Amino acid sequence: MKHFAFFNNPFAFCFCFLCCISPFASSNLELNLEYIEQIYIIGTKQDVNDLPGSGTVISNEDLKKLVDTDIQKVLLMVPGLYFRSEEGFGLRPNISIRGTAPDRSGKITIMEDGVPIAPAPYSGPAAYYFPTAGRIHAVEVLKGPASISQGPSNIGGVINLISTPIPEDHMGTFVQEYGDDGYLRTHSYAGHSSKNFGFILEAHKNKADGFDSVEHLGGNTGFDKSDYLAKIKLNTERDAEGYHEALLKVKTSDEISNQTYVGLTQSDYEINPRQRYGLSYFDEMDNQHDSIQLNYLFEYQDFRFTAVYFDNEFSRDWFKVEKINGQSINDVLSAANRGDVIAYSILHNTHPSEITLKHNNRNYYSSGFNFAAELDFSFHTLSIGYRDMKDEEDRLQSYEGFEQFGDGTYSQLSPAFFLGGADNSKRETKAQAFYLEDKIELERLVLSIGFRAEDYSRSEIRWSNILRNKILYQPETKSGHYDLWGFGATYDISNHSKFIFGFHEGRSPVFGDDAEAADNLEAGMRFDNGDADFEFFYFRSDYSNLVAECRNSDGGDCEIGDAFSGGAVDVDGFEVTGSIIFQRHNISFPLAFQYTKTNSKFQNSFESDYFGTVVSGDNVPYLPSSNLAIVAGFILPSGIEGNLRMARVGKTCSTASCNSFNAIDAYTLVDLSIKKSITEDLVLYGALENVMNDTNIVARAPKEGIRTQKPRSLKLGIEYRF
Repeated sequence: MKHFAFFNNPFAFCFCFLCCISPFASSNLELNLEYIEQIYIIGTKQDVNDLPGSGTVISNEDLKKLVDTDIQKVLLMVPGLYFRSEEGFGLRPNISIRGTAPDRSGKITIMEDGVPIAPAPYSGPAAYYFPTAGRIHAVEVLKGPASISQGPSNIGGVINLISTPIPEDHMGTFVQEYGDDGYLRTHSYAGHSSKNFGFILEAHKNKADGFDSVEHLGGNTGFDKSDYLAKIKLNTERDAEGYHEALLKVKTSDEISNQTYVGLTQSDYEINPRQRYGLSYFDEMDNQHDSIQLNYLFEYQDFRFTAVYFDNEFSRDWFKVEKINGQSINDVLSAANRGDVIAYSILHNTHPSEITLKHNNRNYYSSGFNFAAELDFSFHTLSIGYRDMKDEEDRLQSYEGFEQFGDGTYSQLSPAFFLGGADNSKRETKAQAFYLEDKIELERLVLSIGFRAEDYSRSEIRWSNILRNKILYQPETKSGHYDLWGFGATYDISNHSKFIFGFHEGRSPVFGDDAEAADNLEAGMRFDNGDADFEFFYFRSDYSNLVAECRNSDGGDCEIGDAFSGGAVDVDGFEVTGSIIFQRHNISFPLAFQYTKTNSKFQNSFESDYFGTVVSGDNVPYLPSSNLAIVAGFILPSGIEGNLRMARVGKTCSTASCNSFNAIDAYTLVDLSIKKSITEDLVLYGALENVMNDTNIVARAPKEGIRTQKPRSLKLGIEYRF
């Protein structure tokens, strides 16, 4: 980890930090949590009501109800979001917001504590790294015109994950979970705050043996992931003439998971949906993520200024099947689905074949500065921000192979060999972003006008040899610029209800091609009387240029990393969400729901190496027509509470030109959780996932490889606060 070498020198690390914060070390102050860790883009649930657009806050209390560690299931109650499941654990989420492509969540902006957290947001936005949901304190989802302040991808919206905050006083938490299939989760943190100093240390470890069985060989199909985090904060007195706050956050994580891209044929799924082909035995993801973030806050009367430095490095090697007898995975699966006896025999190792595996070895790096200022006037608030950053994606990928002998046995792996071109390359992007927003309050009417400008320059170099002294391909640096406008309005119909309207231009930069572009509109109503809340939003996105990037995860017949235009696409729909708490005989019955209806249509007919054959009017892949989620619970005076979650995901398809081997029927998720407060500080709980033990198809990725729901599984846990 070249960029984080100073982590190995604790004296250098401490010296750097003390140099940054020493001006505030002698100050005295009474702690106020309102001013700790200025990392929110929305704020609290109450702040959503004042948002000039749609947004959702999932609080820490919400996260604890169903004790999930799969971010896709955590976000089920957020309207306008769709998911493509993959391995059953949520390690590499595929998230769509209002019609964006879900693959690797590459078309939305993902942040942790207000900082872009995708491996390389410009050069390689596919989120092969995603913050561990089990250690996350809260989640914000921002849609509509308010998302114009964030980027680089803001067509659908933004997800901001909030890490565990420094506690108000001395406190800590210890969580221990055990479950089926070798599931184990340990989460602990401890921290302390005084008048002018605070810190927190946190550790999270999560692993499982997996639930699929590898044909002929058996073995572990699970994962082992660890996260470690530390924060230190210094601040001055709150009632001083000016307030200063500095916070340092350092995090490291690593993961080894025995995951594969090779799904099942239709016939094998019907025989045993929990099997894996023996040729996927060696498939393994190995990754590490390191980050450092330094926040500074200054406040004086109605003026607020923040500065953030961030530095992220992510390295991964996903060693997995690349070719089978020189053919792609998808080609072999397609042939087997069509009844090709040889292809079927190859998958089950009853026919000799050669398997080529690829070390998808990549190093990602991103760093930059964020500056933001906010000034409150008598009737409006002016916000201005600037970000200067760079990122890179470095590939040096090699190949290995083995033979299937046709009798259920396999040879050893061959020595690795390297190739040039896209497998031996480096991409780099430098980008500057500026935004300006003015929020004007006029009695019942609140107007928000926003502007965003992005400049970026990209370059790529490819080599033909491992020493990288023979250049194969070095195109000219490509520069891009775009200006985006957004407008939002909120009108108070009554003390409890609002009308919301908004419009914003959205972009999603694509490497080596024109940016994906769409005009986005939303209109809706929001009701909240304290006892119940309700929202309805209509949304529409008119894509002038829908762009897809070729990845192994989608199985396109194309070179990995290349971009393809899908032309004009129209996406529209509506979102309904609400919650209420019923009371009867001292028992509380909370109920929450969300429903999203989406229409998505290609406006042109064309042939593409990525999209295949597209006819005008075809649906966009992996965007279900509907999505419903309900959470119903009870809370007893004795400290027992339970929650039942049901989600219904509508029918979709893995390709635009859908057939029986690409179709994904509607399916249902049902989870149950219950907890008991033994004392004020001790809680026992349990959760049952996939109560009905359904084996529904949740994805076909690559295109015709079937993946199913995680089987029914039980986990028990204990939480102790001290």
